[in-house]
Amino acid sequence: VAAALLVWNSNVIQRGSAAVTVEGETYSAAEVSYYYHNAYNSIVNSKYASLYGINKNTALSQQNLNDTAKMMLGVSEDMTWDAYFRDAAKKSLIQLTMLKKGAAEKGMTFNDDMQKEVDSTVETFSTYAKKAGYSTSAYLKLMYGNNMTMSTFKSILKDTLLASHYQQDYIDSLTYTDEEVETYYNEHKNNFDVADYEYIYFKGTADSTKDADGNTVKPTDEENAAAKEKAIADADAALKLYQAGDPLETVSLAYENAAYSNTEAGSNSGDEASEWLFDESRADGDSTVITTDSGSRVLVFHSAGRQEYASRDVRHILFRADTTGLDSKSETYEADLQAAKDAAKAKAEDALAQWKAGDATEDSFAAMANELSEDGGSNTNGGLYTKVLKGQMVTEFNDWLFDESRQSGDTGVVYGESSNYAGYHVMYFVGDDVPCWQVQVENTLRSRDTEAWQKGLSDSAEVVELSGMKHVG
Repeated sequence: VAAALLVWNSNVIQRGSAAVTVEGETYSAAEVSYYYHNAYNSIVNSKYASLYGINKNTALSQQNLNDTAKMMLGVSEDMTWDAYFRDAAKKSLIQLTMLKKGAAEKGMTFNDDMQKEVDSTVETFSTYAKKAGYSTSAYLKLMYGNNMTMSTFKSILKDTLLASHYQQDYIDSLTYTDEEVETYYNEHKNNFDVADYEYIYFKGTADSTKDADGNTVKPTDEENAAAKEKAIADADAALKLYQAGDPLETVSLAYENAAYSNTEAGSNSGDEASEWLFDESRADGDSTVITTDSGSRVLVFHSAGRQEYASRDVRHILFRADTTGLDSKSETYEADLQAAKDAAKAKAEDALAQWKAGDATEDSFAAMANELSEDGGSNTNGGLYTKVLKGQMVTEFNDWLFDESRQSGDTGVVYGESSNYAGYHVMYFVGDDVPCWQVQVENTLRSRDTEAWQKGLSDSAEVVELSGMKHVG
């Protein structure tokens, strides 16, 4: 009995229990739990987490989705969060299975490049675990449930990568003629056109105050009404000053409660201001005042239309700062972090120097990227990113790439930082590509067609729940 209890407490039986079959392929409770927790983590770590209303201290089986969550997630019936995440896990496994099936039919198999991606992901995960103060094994259980082990995690990563590569292969096969792109754009201009305009915003609500005890006192209806009336009056006066010849930014300086902004690529949100800005009769310099419940805006129009600037193609080699083992609470943390960054910079500069000392071609740069880059998204295709748009990459990468003086063949080393890395990029500018608006339209068409393709795959799948589902969660 003691031996049986020990085995049970180790979760060996639970995690190995068959929980779901999809098209005859069986998935264990541990595998289903991975996707269950993936769905859970995406909800509780999103910027809208508070709106979903999940209480982390209450069992998910005892919490129903609130009305806001149902609306945001497209759920029509009442259900518990546990049921929602179980359903989400099954949907993920259906898609995974059908993509793997498609890969097999096409003869696509797991290869060394994919293994390189798995190893990189595991290494990154281990780094996160150490930063959080956990062993890799403990962090896996924290993130994906008590059923998760490293061997299961790696197996899931392999399946996911194979499916992902097959899906990307399908997406890459989707091409559209210039006529198809132009037609779709003309039918959906509001989704792609942007406006260049300036505005001054005058807040139309009163501020809250504090009483003698430090408690927040909300403004009265009368105070809000007075604030709105003042915002309207100030906006009307500011509009007259602009129309008399003063620059809008200069006009804003005359008002303490004015907030000036210059927007070069504002999207069409369908509100009253957008209707005015995107009116085809609008001309450069046109101005007006738009008032809503929250305040009044003085708008000055400059131009509107699709974004014609050229997207760009670039190759890069990423050297991450190795922060493994660094303790953020240590007195020497800042110095240790800087040392790690300096080491990455030295590697980047040395790589660029070696490339320049060789034949210094795009092909040799691509070969070096495959050998040295720590960017899992491009270190198997020569570090190449095509049709990159402004704002798509981290700031330093973006600024270098879209420098107006940039010429094909230019190289350089830039520092870059995102939520999951800090490091240096060795850059190689390939050249300009198609206009921004065309990339946006093509991406929209691909997303539409890929979604329809995936739905077609999933709709035909046969799914059976098994007894192991009771160990999921």
